[in-house]
Amino acid sequence: MVYKIIRLTDLNLEDNRFHFTLNPSDRRLLRSVSEIGVMQPVIVILRQNRPVLIDGWRRVEAARSCGLEQLPVLEIAEKTDDLAVFLLAFFENYGQRPFSLAEKSLAIRKFHDFELHPAEIIGRILPLLELPPERWMFELMLEVSQLEKRFLETIHHRDWKPVAVELLMKFTPAERDWLFSLLEKLTHGQQREVMERLYSLKRKTGKSLDQLAREERLAGLIARVLKGERAAVDDLLTVLRRVSSPLISRLNQAIAEEIRQIGLPERVRLDYDPSLEKRVLRLTLEAAEQGDLKRAVDSLADSLERGYWKRLFQLLGYEGE
Repeated sequence: MVYKIIRLTDLNLEDNRFHFTLNPSDRRLLRSVSEIGVMQPVIVILRQNRPVLIDGWRRVEAARSCGLEQLPVLEIAEKTDDLAVFLLAFFENYGQRPFSLAEKSLAIRKFHDFELHPAEIIGRILPLLELPPERWMFELMLEVSQLEKRFLETIHHRDWKPVAVELLMKFTPAERDWLFSLLEKLTHGQQREVMERLYSLKRKTGKSLDQLAREERLAGLIARVLKGERAAVDDLLTVLRRVSSPLISRLNQAIAEEIRQIGLPERVRLDYDPSLEKRVLRLTLEAAEQGDLKRAVDSLADSLERGYWKRLFQLLGYEGE
């Protein structure tokens, strides 16, 4: 590598063949660059007689924002092939922070386009990215990498998980556009369940997502969710559970009735997974003093001894048709 000072305008920033990270410059970096400039050289390589950036996109972005005219670079040998250069870019960033799923997909796409053999990507790169070293994951990441930039940025900034992205890719490109506007209002768990329920409905009814979203039973709730009404999310999930899985809906109604019959002590809250994938109960107990704790525990023990919880656990574990 050769150390140089170059003009910022000399960089060919339109050539982003080695770029796969999505974090923009933050205020701390901008403040640092405005005060002392870019002290850590960015890494470049000559392509068609112009420096192409390998690593240091955030520093360059900050330098441009601060109006700098020059910056230090480390220039690697021009004869180095693109795959070797991208390996350098990848590992230069690898130790700094975990990559988002969107960034992982872009990295895998780059390795693929630079002709690293799929077997090596699957066996070597996927484990480094904490992804299952399997063909389906490799193909899923290639598909995700082709999403529009705004979708990739949503997946990046909202820290989407592989299971949610896998569900998303089951929908058509037009449906994904609509889904993103809805899903960005939801938590990770809600995102997954909404997509599962909607996909199940699509398969059962043969209707498109647009047709389902315009149905009277869903349209009003979806409009409320899109407006940011948090309470509407639970209402939407309740309706989706009822229409996509009638058995699960009936079990939820029966479970709710059993909880009401038990009559939980004051300051005791009972939660469970309404999708019934996790068939366990979670009890939360608040106590301001020892007496509060004893009364709550005694009440729970009494209701358990009288058999009030038996039916609830039977419903929770029910797996019939």
